Amino acid sequence: MLIISEEEIRQSGRGGLLAVLWRQWCTERALARRGIHFRATEIDQVAAGYAAMSQEEFDAVNGRQDWANWRTIPRALNDHVPDEPLRVLDLGCGSGNSTRVLAHYCPRDSRITGYECAEPLLTFARRREYRHRTGARAQVDFVCQGVTQKLCGPAGNPISGGCVNLINASGVVGHHLNPETFSALLAEIARVLAPSGVAMLDVGPTLPGPVLQSLMAAAHFTFLGHYRSWFGDPTGEMVFRRHGR
Repeated sequence: MLIISEEEIRQSGRGGLLAVLWRQWCTERALARRGIHFRATEIDQVAAGYAAMSQEEFDAVNGRQDWANWRTIPRALNDHVPDEPLRVLDLGCGSGNSTRVLAHYCPRDSRITGYECAEPLLTFARRREYRHRTGARAQVDFVCQGVTQKLCGPAGNPISGGCVNLINASGVVGHHLNPETFSALLAEIARVLAPSGVAMLDVGPTLPGPVLQSLMAAAHFTFLGHYRSWFGDPTGEMVFRRHGR
């Protein structure tokens, strides 16, 4: 299994959380004055809000999530996925911040596809460089679509059932979906994940941890743990394993 030490997580994680929070607060106030609102569960409103941002504005409002991702994602991965190339989907990837963390920590030669409904953010994501922690260039591509639609590959064809090893969501499930809208995504997660595949899903105000855990259990997923960026983090990611068929 893939093993990631806490020492490595501390070394790779960015510091300066207070500065990150201040920048986020100032940027969100400036966006609100321009009538840009993105904290919603209506997908069209969310997409329009993100599409209206510059790369600097998105990175600012996503700063706390990015700070958390460098701590939460490796903790969620640790000892839960095999140390071999994986097929990975990164849901709600934004401008590629969570994708960079996955590229850094997933086993070398993994293939990662990021999904984002706001095309301008994918323009920013495609400009980034994605590398494994060994320095090797990672295999990364992107698809512009909402995460509640049938998940397709870069060529536009639906992803084959049972071929994905890992699904990650860092900020889209618990902040933009609710139990009703999550049902469509859950059906796709169950369809594309391989037997014993892993789903790492964020929790938050629109889909709290106990609710998510209940929904996943009803869909025959085993709960593996809840991982946070620090002990006081009210959100974090829950990890689930697909029951073998």
